[in-house]
Amino acid sequence: MPITLKLESEDYKRQVARRFDRAAPSYDTYAKFQQQVLQQLLRKLPHEAFSRVMDLGTGTGQALASLCSHSPVAQCVAVDLSSSMLSTAREQCGDKSAQFVCADAEALPFAGGSFDLLFSSLALQWCLSPAILFAELSRVLETDGWLMFATLTQGSMPEVTEAWQGLDDNDHIHHYMSFEKLLDAVAFETGLTVMSKQLSKITMWFDSPQSAIHSLTKVGASLISADQSAISPTKWKAFLAQYEQQRTAAGVPLSYQVAFVVARKKETGLGN
Repeated sequence: MPITLKLESEDYKRQVARRFDRAAPSYDTYAKFQQQVLQQLLRKLPHEAFSRVMDLGTGTGQALASLCSHSPVAQCVAVDLSSSMLSTAREQCGDKSAQFVCADAEALPFAGGSFDLLFSSLALQWCLSPAILFAELSRVLETDGWLMFATLTQGSMPEVTEAWQGLDDNDHIHHYMSFEKLLDAVAFETGLTVMSKQLSKITMWFDSPQSAIHSLTKVGASLISADQSAISPTKWKAFLAQYEQQRTAAGVPLSYQVAFVVARKKETGLGN
């Protein structure tokens, strides 16, 4: 969840949707980090079958095959804010019974208690209000249902911040919640109990600063802010030169702090 954003909610959500709409054709080619996180989250699936599963922020639907095979008789619903991402997911999904719904995670168009598994990999960081988000997820989750998600936390992409230092004073990445505040938000008056939690630093390596930045822009994950002024070619060249100085023998780094959280709705009467 971005925590220093100066945009109206509707404007922000429209910008998010447009970014991911544009990125849909290139997403799978560049989403190496997203694929790595997804596989780690899938390994945390409980050893039980589910009947109604939501893949929240499905993107191009990379999780759908695993979720559907985990619970073959489940009703799988793929939800995303981007209609173009959903179109790609629908084309690539082998399960013809899956449903595709364009919706906002903070205002889901489902009745209370509709799902027994909510699964979300690297999507919740785009939501604006943790309180609204987790209350809404709890609302659509049945009692004893599971919430599993991976999201970015404070300290992600420090290499980009470091490269911009001294060049300007603008934000160039989102500032995310701390791991501790995220866990507090999950459980605060939601009826959700955290069953397991893990904070992992994941570093991706690239052959150039340009490739590192493309791993963000080509999947729709660049900064969204009220200031949409273009960066001059001179300043961009200076940024790339600064970023290049962080190169090691492994390449140019771009690192993330990723929270993996598994929670369960334990109490009745909350979030419904």
